[in-house]
Amino acid sequence: MKISFITIPNNISGGNVEKSMLVSPPITHLWLAAVLLEAGHEVDILDALSLAMGIEEIEKHIEAEKPDLVGFTVFTAFYKEVLFVTERFKKRFPALKTVVGGYHVNSIPEDFYLPYIDYIFEGEAEFSLRELMNRLSDGNNDCDGIPGLNTKNDLGEWQKTPVAPFRTDMDSQPILPYELILDNHYNTWWTSIDPSKEKYMATVSGKGCPVGCSFCDIGKTEGPKIRAMSAERLIREFEYLQSLGVTHVELRDANFTTSRKHLIELAQAMIERNLKIEWGCSSTLGNLRFMLKKEARGTGGGINMLELLYQSGCRFIFLGVESGNPEILFREKKVTVEETFQVINAVKKAGIQAHSSFIFGLEDDTIETMQQTMDLSLALKPDTASYSIASPYPGTKLYDSYHEKGYLTTYDWSLYNAIEPVFETEYVKKDDLKRFLEDAHRRFYFRPSYIFSKALKVRSFQQFFDHAKFAYKMFFNVTAYKN
Repeated sequence: MKISFITIPNNISGGNVEKSMLVSPPITHLWLAAVLLEAGHEVDILDALSLAMGIEEIEKHIEAEKPDLVGFTVFTAFYKEVLFVTERFKKRFPALKTVVGGYHVNSIPEDFYLPYIDYIFEGEAEFSLRELMNRLSDGNNDCDGIPGLNTKNDLGEWQKTPVAPFRTDMDSQPILPYELILDNHYNTWWTSIDPSKEKYMATVSGKGCPVGCSFCDIGKTEGPKIRAMSAERLIREFEYLQSLGVTHVELRDANFTTSRKHLIELAQAMIERNLKIEWGCSSTLGNLRFMLKKEARGTGGGINMLELLYQSGCRFIFLGVESGNPEILFREKKVTVEETFQVINAVKKAGIQAHSSFIFGLEDDTIETMQQTMDLSLALKPDTASYSIASPYPGTKLYDSYHEKGYLTTYDWSLYNAIEPVFETEYVKKDDLKRFLEDAHRRFYFRPSYIFSKALKVRSFQQFFDHAKFAYKMFFNVTAYKN
């Protein structure tokens, strides 16, 4: 039994597919592929998003690979495009079975109750999809009892099976088959990579998040508790990546720094085994604030954790700040403005790049609070910053609130992309949101100090060209962030 996983480009239905400079590897597909390969199935991953492939090219790929099933992980902004592709496939390849899962599916599975969708998975699908493929390969079309599966009965009526409990033994996850996508030549925003000598890859070592930010549904989709690989298991992942020639790794866990003990064990093991990988991760401000306070009290065992992380190869930490207003910041992140400065300064002092994100249009935002957010983003002086308009994705507390209050101006899911404003409040209008987004990008990225720091890191003409292209797009219409 063979399955092809496909990531879909933006606007494929309109025929205007553009290559994006910043595309993350399809890690969810790698997790699924690892379990299926271990079970003896064939797996193909086509990252049509990173390759900027049109529908005709994708269909030629399907013709060549001849899979039995084709799978899609659906994010809200890609909903319309996935439906376009699945409907095309059903007409072109009638015997091909279509499978969908992902964040939007978990929020509104009924959005996919359509004649050209065969299987819908809610929850974590690694083992459920394996069970489905095991049965189909044995000639058994009975889907009864497969956790999280929505499918049609003999009468054509949709029915669902309860979602399976979250898996807890993350160390049992097979090594991810990065070789399936390694030749896609991914790049990253946090370092300057010479593609002729270096390779970048992203991975995930755990799931879940206890923070509960209003604009994020990870805690609902993956659970409120961190379920992480042990340091030893993660080291095996790093060693395999290094054997493939990967030099830079981004850990895309929603909240990687939950355990100081885990971080220290990982860093010490990487140093002891002389791994030559530069890596980065995501953290909450609250986690690092707690660890810094522990060290300041003298209860950290004499270890400066950030310095140790740097010695192990850690070169960036993503820190979601989101708001410069003290009340909104504390509500979302449980930290103060002063603590935010302390954390980011400590990260930078250790030699680690601090990347921070900021959101315009969170609940209770006004023109004044959004100005506070812009001002704080400049005052913090992170190495890089990302700005977005709040996108009330289905399944989040923000969506529930804005829907209830009548703030949402459209339910066209393709516009829920963190760039287009899809709401208005009593205090903030769409034009305000667009203006702040554009002004923030320009004010941050066109500072002479930032331009000079980037120029110092450019090591090839291609890198210079890429940076210039990115700056051009950002300056004129911020389109670089639409992908």
